[in-house]
Amino acid sequence: MKYFFEMENSYIMECDQKSPDSSAGASMTFQKKDKTCLVCGDKALGYNFNAVSCESCKAFFRRNAHKVIRGRCEGRCDITVESRSFCKKCRLAKCFTVGMRKDMILNDEQKQVRKQKIIINKLRKHGQLPPEDTYAASRQDVNDSLQDSIRSQNLHNLRMSFPNLSDKELDVLMKMKVEQYPEGKDSSSELKYPSWSESQGIVADILANLPEIDQCILNELRIAHEQSSFLANTTTSLKAPPTNATEFVNLAEGFVRRIIKVAKNIEFFKMICKEDQIALLKGSVVEIMMLRSAINYNVETESWSFSTMKCLSKPPGPSTSSESGSGQSHPGHLSQTDLTNRPFSKGMEAFSGAGQMGGLPNEEEMKRLREMMSSRIKAEEGVKSEVGAVSASILKAGGSETYNMFLTYSKFIKSLMRTIHGDLLALKLLIMLSLFSADRQGVLEHDKIQQIQECYAGILQKYVERRFPEDKIMFAKIVMKLTDLRNINEVHTKMLLKMKVDSIEPLLIEIFDLPNE
Repeated sequence: MKYFFEMENSYIMECDQKSPDSSAGASMTFQKKDKTCLVCGDKALGYNFNAVSCESCKAFFRRNAHKVIRGRCEGRCDITVESRSFCKKCRLAKCFTVGMRKDMILNDEQKQVRKQKIIINKLRKHGQLPPEDTYAASRQDVNDSLQDSIRSQNLHNLRMSFPNLSDKELDVLMKMKVEQYPEGKDSSSELKYPSWSESQGIVADILANLPEIDQCILNELRIAHEQSSFLANTTTSLKAPPTNATEFVNLAEGFVRRIIKVAKNIEFFKMICKEDQIALLKGSVVEIMMLRSAINYNVETESWSFSTMKCLSKPPGPSTSSESGSGQSHPGHLSQTDLTNRPFSKGMEAFSGAGQMGGLPNEEEMKRLREMMSSRIKAEEGVKSEVGAVSASILKAGGSETYNMFLTYSKFIKSLMRTIHGDLLALKLLIMLSLFSADRQGVLEHDKIQQIQECYAGILQKYVERRFPEDKIMFAKIVMKLTDLRNINEVHTKMLLKMKVDSIEPLLIEIFDLPNE
């Protein structure tokens, strides 16, 4: 389909250090002890800036490559281990002659990025971050999971959270934290993950200017969601909260039934044959669930709210617009005022003795007070997040496959929320693009389904161009999420195959095409 675009990962990769000539290339097969510096002839350990060089010439080149060195010699000095420090001009010239490249010298920012990349790869190796191949993402998306996990932790807590990292690597994390959340700056004031809402006034004006046929299709989509209670102001109630990963997965049964209801209320869906209806539902159900669950997912508490109505409710005022990392209002979620005043008043009681002694708490006491307040806030948030919500801790504790599934899911949701700026209509249209994918296994009428998908894609493109005129490539970024969803679907399948099939609901076994032995 013409709306799909291939996008390479934007991670910063280290330069490919190749030999400048065949003889140097052959030297790569030598043992370390056999390598000699091409500049001065000293013992070399490997390639530096594209040429075999010793540590001394490596450091010399890094310091002087960008300088203009003048000298009185004729430029013919013999550079050896003994004479290399005599003439900087000739030594630098020989560095360039043997193939050393100054463009490969990293600046401070590039060094920091490389260190961060090393840490991210190390955490991936130990399963503390999702694998790199889970889906195509920007470097910002990759760093999000890490930054969110270090935001509120001190060095001691980081050491406990990431035991596989060295002290130097932990220092890099602390530096990332300071750069991302400077002292005295309220990180919640910058809404990284916008709240979900249709922004009725803005959307209504845009829709009024769309072609009449597009308005009819969007109105049908709205009615379908309302009649199926799928993506509408609803509240879900459970007889009992899930206690393990399998019970958590079984919650999807209700979602599947609502997805089917949504599809049955779409005229385009009724136009295709029964075989293709089944193929499209089976192929897209996981992806649609991922998109739909984004509404109820709270980034800050890592939990899913039962009340879509509250998740879609706009905060009453600017003072509460950033109560959570996702900007959502969840059942039982403490307001910013509650989180500030309640623990503070209790925390101050611990220092009442200091006040009675005739003085205010000193700097050390205030530091302890802030830590106490922070701990109390987290404790209260933890209790409140369990009321009317399902915690992601169930997936984290379910094994490596379920834990990896959650990491992948969380990274995707954060990227999705930033990409479409919490726009509910864009999410609904993205769900339709996922449903009507002509390349699903078992599809017969490819061309008809292709035309339907392109119809929704055309509406989405016209809408986002009017809704977000400053972002010229937003439509392309939104459509790329379909590719991301395919990869997440694979991770989801791996997770299900590790579970006991006899514990999964029959409808889910059928819709997920699980082997039923």
